Amino acid sequence: MKKSAILLLLLCLGFTLSAQQQCDCRAELDFLNQKIKTTESYKYQIKGEDSEIYEQTYQHLRAEMTLPLSKLACFQKLSQLLDLIRDKHALLLESYPDFEYKDIYDSTFVEAYRKSESFVNFPKTDLNLDELRDRLEGKAVNEVEGIYNIGSLMKLGVYKVAGTDNFTGVILSSKLGTWAPGHVYLYMRPSDLAGRYDITYYSQVYKTLVFQKAKLIAHGVLSGNVIKEQLKQNHVFVNAETTENYTLKQVAGNVQYVWLHDFGRSQENADKRDALIAQMNTGLNAENLIVDVRNNGGGASKISWPIVKRIRKYAQRGGKVYVLTNAISGSNAEQTTIRLVKLADATHLGQNSYGAVAYGRNYGTRLTSPSGLFQFLPTDMKFNQYLPYEEVGVTPEIELSPDSDWVQQTIEIINAQNL
Repeated sequence: MKKSAILLLLLCLGFTLSAQQQCDCRAELDFLNQKIKTTESYKYQIKGEDSEIYEQTYQHLRAEMTLPLSKLACFQKLSQLLDLIRDKHALLLESYPDFEYKDIYDSTFVEAYRKSESFVNFPKTDLNLDELRDRLEGKAVNEVEGIYNIGSLMKLGVYKVAGTDNFTGVILSSKLGTWAPGHVYLYMRPSDLAGRYDITYYSQVYKTLVFQKAKLIAHGVLSGNVIKEQLKQNHVFVNAETTENYTLKQVAGNVQYVWLHDFGRSQENADKRDALIAQMNTGLNAENLIVDVRNNGGGASKISWPIVKRIRKYAQRGGKVYVLTNAISGSNAEQTTIRLVKLADATHLGQNSYGAVAYGRNYGTRLTSPSGLFQFLPTDMKFNQYLPYEEVGVTPEIELSPDSDWVQQTIEIINAQNL
C-alpha cells in the first residue's frame, strides 16, 4: 500500500483546460468505493493498517469534492482510490461515445465531430509545438522524453512537467481528423516501482479516458504501437507478420521454437493448441525448446495448461526449455511462464512481464457510474498465490538486449552453454 496516498493531489498536468463536462464527483467516488470493496483483491489485501489508510484516502478525496469537477479532474481523483489496490485487471474507463471505429475514417463524420464540444473543448497544451518538437528531437531512445510514432498516423511528444517527476504527452501531428496537434494524449506519474508509471491516457479511437497502473516504459516502447520515432527495429516485440503462432519449427540445428500469441478462450485457439500438442508428440526432438509468450496478453488456463503439461513431459525426458517474455506478456502468459520455470525447469529470458497475474475477469462485467461518464470493470477471479508478481511482473533470469533479435540471442546463449 502506498502510505503517501492520503496526501496525493491532482497532478500538475501542464495543459489548458477549456470548459468541460462537469460531474458530481462525490457520487462517482462513492460508487467506485462501493464496487472496489466487492473485489477479491480488496478483500484479500486491504486489512488492518491498510484498511485505515484506504478509508482515510477515501474520506480525504471525498472532502476535496465540494464542487462539481471536470470530467478529467474527477477521473484523476477516482484513479487515486483505485491505485490503492494491487489489481491491474481492475480497470477504470470513461464510457464509450456513440460512434463506431469506422466513423473516424468518414469525412462527413469527422467534419461534424470537429465542430462538436467534445473536440473544441478537448484538453490542449499551452506549449509552442515547434519549440517542443525541437526540444524533444534529440532525446535518446532509452529516455522517456522524446517523439513517438503512434502507429503510422500520429506523432506524440512526451515531455517532463517542470518542477515534477511527471510527464505529459501531446499530439504533434495527426492524419486522423478526430485528433489535432496540441491535444493532450496522456499524463504519467512515477509509480513506486522503478521504471514503471501510472498512466492516464485517451484511447486512440474513441478518445476516452483510461487508467493504467505500473506500466513499464523501456527501450523506446511506450505501448504496443507507441514507439520512439528513431527506433527503426523493435526487437522487444514479436513481428506478428513474419512469425506463425502455435507452430513448432526448427530455428537452429539443436533448437526448436514456438510462439504462443495468446491464450484466449476461443475454439480457434483450442484447435491450434491441440494441433501444436499433436505436432510436439511426433516432432519435438531437438535438445532445446524456445517458448515465446511475448505480446501474449493472457487468456485461459484451459488453453495454456495442456501445453505446459506437454512441455513438462519434454523436460522430464531431458529437453531444455527457454521462455521469452516482454512488458506486454500478461495475465495467463505470466502464469504460464511461472509454471514453465517451476515444472519444466525453464530458463526465463527477455524483459519483465506486465504484472497482472493474481486476478482476472471471467464475466466481463462493466459497471456504469451514476453520471454515466465512467465504467468500472471489477475482477471476479483470484490467484492470490501469484500476488508477489502483481504490478511487479515476472523478472527474467537473463535480460536480453533490445538491439538484436531475441530468438537469435537465445540461440547464442544456448550454444554458449553447450560449449
